[in-house]
Amino acid sequence: MLESRSRQSAEASTEAGNILTARVPRLAATELARLLDVYGLSGTFKPLSGERDQNLKVTAADGRHYVLKIANAAEPAQALAFQNAALDHIAMADQDLPVPRTVTSLEGATIVPVHHDSAVFMARLVTHLPGEPALDFRATPGFRRDAGRLAGRLDRALSSFRHSGGPTDMIWDLRHAAALEDRIHHITDPRRRAIAEKVMTDFTTHVVPAFTGLRRQVVHNDIHQNNIMRDPCSGAITGIIDFGDMVETCLINEAAIAIAHQLYREPDVLGVASEFLSAYATAMPLEHAEVAVLFDLVKMRLLSREIIVAWRSATLDGPSPYRADISEMGWEALSRALSINPEHASEHLEKAMTALAAAPRSTSTDQHFEDLMARRRKAMGPMYKEFYQQPFMPVKGEGVWVTDTHGKRYLDAYNNVPHVGHCHPQVSDAVANQVRVFNSNTRYPSELIVDYAERLTATLPDHLDTAMFVCSGTEANELAWRIATANTGGTGALVTDAAFHGNSTIIGALDTATLPHDRLEPWIGTVSAPRFAGAAGGNGNALSSGDYASTYTKSIAGLAKRGHHPAAFFVCPVFASDGLYSVPSGYLDPAIAEIRRAGGLVIADEVQTALGRTGSHYWGFQHAGLVPDIVTMGKPMGNGIPLGVVVARRSLVEGFLQSQRYFNTFGGNQVAAAAGLAVLDVIEKEKLQENALHIGTHLRENLAGLMGRHAAIGDVRGTGLFAGVEIVEGDKPSPTKARAVIEDLLTRGVLVGLTGAGRNLLKIRPPMVFSRENADMLVEALDKALARVG
Repeated sequence: MLESRSRQSAEASTEAGNILTARVPRLAATELARLLDVYGLSGTFKPLSGERDQNLKVTAADGRHYVLKIANAAEPAQALAFQNAALDHIAMADQDLPVPRTVTSLEGATIVPVHHDSAVFMARLVTHLPGEPALDFRATPGFRRDAGRLAGRLDRALSSFRHSGGPTDMIWDLRHAAALEDRIHHITDPRRRAIAEKVMTDFTTHVVPAFTGLRRQVVHNDIHQNNIMRDPCSGAITGIIDFGDMVETCLINEAAIAIAHQLYREPDVLGVASEFLSAYATAMPLEHAEVAVLFDLVKMRLLSREIIVAWRSATLDGPSPYRADISEMGWEALSRALSINPEHASEHLEKAMTALAAAPRSTSTDQHFEDLMARRRKAMGPMYKEFYQQPFMPVKGEGVWVTDTHGKRYLDAYNNVPHVGHCHPQVSDAVANQVRVFNSNTRYPSELIVDYAERLTATLPDHLDTAMFVCSGTEANELAWRIATANTGGTGALVTDAAFHGNSTIIGALDTATLPHDRLEPWIGTVSAPRFAGAAGGNGNALSSGDYASTYTKSIAGLAKRGHHPAAFFVCPVFASDGLYSVPSGYLDPAIAEIRRAGGLVIADEVQTALGRTGSHYWGFQHAGLVPDIVTMGKPMGNGIPLGVVVARRSLVEGFLQSQRYFNTFGGNQVAAAAGLAVLDVIEKEKLQENALHIGTHLRENLAGLMGRHAAIGDVRGTGLFAGVEIVEGDKPSPTKARAVIEDLLTRGVLVGLTGAGRNLLKIRPPMVFSRENADMLVEALDKALARVG
């Protein structure tokens, strides 16, 4: 069997190699002019690069530009017809896709025979795309994402293309790369030959058997920086050229080839690959089995080129047609790729594939919704993802209820922005009244703003006595970081290992819930969340208090080794993004002591826990037993009006202002202050902290009661009106099942979210006016959803 496969591979390799070694046409200027007459054109010619064809840029007399392509003698006519048909198909499937367009002769032919030097060659004319090869530009993450998105669009357009004339044994087709094994001996450097043998063994062992289960379609098969054109003025990609290597093969080969060529001169192999792949997947989502072999395919593409270069250099007369400097870069990239654990690489790429991809959903019958989404994508781009995989467009809110465009009401058990209920009349009136009177900034003295600062700080411990206003939780954490670094001299930050604290450049770098830990900045240290179980009983996976503190010691030491000392520890008091954990009294004390000894401050991020949410306390840090230096607030403070707050010790603010300044135009303006005051009034008047305590207890008890009925519930955790239901498959997190549950709940008129390190925790965080009846409705709907999902 092995002997048979080896013989077939050798035969295929020999046949495929014929095109590379076939006679290349070299038409003279007079012959080219006669050929151009066939198209009714005249003009000048400029030679272009081509591995096996004669390619020329044509500048016609009327100023238009074309590319004349004269194929070598071994190129089958049906292969050229295949390429032309593909270009015509792309033009119909995606009219805006920047690729060459075919041009017909005066007789309507797209392929014209040319007699030259006692041989017949086939010529084609296509439109010329403006720009210069991307190889002449520095590749940036933005370029790689643009290239990935364009490649994905191209493959999506080609996914419906069928043609029988394509090549079946192309040497550059990665499906046939194993056929190059008998040419590895042409690599003369022993170290590089050993690398080649290792990559080939991995490829034949892990990838070749998987080919039969992978999707196949026609692909470009050669998307690299010489075939991607860019505008020299704007840097924008102007198109993809050279469809001469098109072939029907495994779809994943396209991404592998493109990624391989992006790795030249790039030390961060996985980062570069992720940038391309994340954008590619937005247009052409990949399957798990495809991503599983992608990294081996990338290495094989890098190797294929070098085997072919070595073989042709050894067997051809004259100088090698391949650039030696690119070969050096190829071997360096291959060595870097080989140093990465393949399983880690696949996990990293799997995560990257979903980074920019929208949640998949089929087109709905709601034409108004589909039209709006098309408008949104056009006007607002890919930044804004859909929350659900099915249409949902709320247009009205009241208390714990939201209503969609069709008049259907939904119980909102997720949103904490409307902290005291959607459109609470007291808050709405306060905002409306103030906006009719005056609204400016905090540089002007305002009794209203001072009233709010006094009321808010009165709810906090005495040492937290100075309030500063911003517009969001991100801005609050950014200001807190600046205060911490100014007062400690530290440059390092500690966060839990699945944390989220905001979106700015600095605070976004702390997004350990999304960013792979091996790609975190060196000034960031991570510690685990204290994983105490809830209704499941026992301590879960929690360490003892002392052992937990030692993880902080280790992380601080890691920072020091990397040249940083901690300025601050950012912490959500209930570790919401990590999985929602409450800790016993005093548990965190030894860990916090390690932060203090290292000179760091403690920043309590109250964006999700402020204003009585935990039920037991007004502030989340009190619930966790923390004594913070700085408290940051956001989402719930204005009940929907943008309002963020930083409260700190006065001495820290003074220390900050000795070397820096800060001003926020809209932070804490009069309208925001009016909203903030109204929120505090409603919490007190309607006893919402007490409501959170009692209704939250009732809710969690009833959620825990479902555990005996549904094996998919691994645990129920939380405090007050902040509950989490862990969805599992056996003893493993099941984000897929968790997603199915929240989609089913939507159809039943209930909104919940997802969180947790495994994205498998149902996030239940309703407005604080949630009632016992609301809680019972939620539990009943979840019971039915779990029964259906399984």
